[in-house]
Amino acid sequence: MSPSTDCQSFPSVLPLTVLVVGFTETDMAPSCHSALLSLEPTPILEWVTTVQESRAKMASGDPYDVIVFNCGKEGDEWDQAWQMQGEGKDALILGIMKVTNSEGAQYPFAEDALGYRVDELIAPTVLKLGLHQAQERKQLLAEQKRLCRQLGEAAYKTEMADVASTVLHNVGNVLTSVSVAANMVEAVVDQSSVTLVNRISELIKTHEEDLGKYLTEDPKGKRIPPSLEKLGIHLIEEQQTILKEMKGLVRNICHMKEIIASHQTMAKSVGQVEYVALVDVLSHAMELSFQPGDAKWITIHRDYQSVPAVLVDHHQLLQILVNLLRNAKQAMRQNPQDGHDLKLRVNYQKGDESFVVMTIQDSGIGIAPEHLSKMFTRGFTTKQDGNGIGLHSSIMAIQNMGGAMHVLSEGVGEGAMFTLTFPVQKEVELS
Repeated sequence: MSPSTDCQSFPSVLPLTVLVVGFTETDMAPSCHSALLSLEPTPILEWVTTVQESRAKMASGDPYDVIVFNCGKEGDEWDQAWQMQGEGKDALILGIMKVTNSEGAQYPFAEDALGYRVDELIAPTVLKLGLHQAQERKQLLAEQKRLCRQLGEAAYKTEMADVASTVLHNVGNVLTSVSVAANMVEAVVDQSSVTLVNRISELIKTHEEDLGKYLTEDPKGKRIPPSLEKLGIHLIEEQQTILKEMKGLVRNICHMKEIIASHQTMAKSVGQVEYVALVDVLSHAMELSFQPGDAKWITIHRDYQSVPAVLVDHHQLLQILVNLLRNAKQAMRQNPQDGHDLKLRVNYQKGDESFVVMTIQDSGIGIAPEHLSKMFTRGFTTKQDGNGIGLHSSIMAIQNMGGAMHVLSEGVGEGAMFTLTFPVQKEVELS
């Protein structure tokens, strides 16, 4: 339901529902009866003669906005009204007392835990004020409900936008690898030596009648056999390069499908979790994030201890690590120096083998102290082309897996270290 449609479901002015107890339409003072009908729109009046009847009314229908008691009847309905205190809920409760002498009641207005009691001389005025107060309160409650519905709808739309943004962000990361692999394949095919095969074929075809003599005695022909040998080796290398890139393309495309599928699953239920070896998923993330040429300017240091598998959403964790590694790579490019170091660690938490820790430490541009506390805030980014989605969605996903993520940096130019912590859980055999 859109906000405009939602607004139309609430009239601008709502009629009050008033329960009158102990009066009939004929024995109530005309001035009081007129006061009940003076409000616009006209309140909906219901008349009952006893408290017991009123309790049955309230139990079977919607709550009343105002309840008016006849406190002048024998037995005093007000004395019995305490039974209704819990059932009347938020209704304004007003009792009308009989004037016993010409000078008026000794206490024309009284208030207690149940409500207000007034003598019938001032009752019309109090009724009008009370009805206006009840109407304003009802309008405020209606507006509160409308705003709550709008807030719920806005929260749902925001959540869906977060999911869509996260999907686009993670797919965009994988598309970078797809683009690099596709460009590599294109370059290899464009510069392929396959065309030499056609030239050699044409030379051989023109000397079909004296092919043996041509290959053994002619200077050009004598170069064909060794050229074919070198060409075969070169073509095999080209084939292996293309196959490697194509396998990467297929794996990345499958990964994009898994990203979309995992977020579709999240929209319906909790993401699928499984026991994962952190070293394996980190190695996969490295393959997606770095190219062979990066080894010329980045030295990778690995410190992997033997730790148990952890229970996580495999594809979500892979997306998070790819995001962190690409951020590290970009940060190192921005820090001008000849060489960079990327340190990867997987080990137990110091002094506690109930947690496994993974760290990614770069020698990049670092993080300013005033930015550290904001790094995981949705929408915050230090990149000119950033959108502040990656780290926010990453920490939310890690927390949903029962883990934690932290960042440390000594300041600008000093690099940064991201730490992911996961609880160790014993694998349970399913019956």
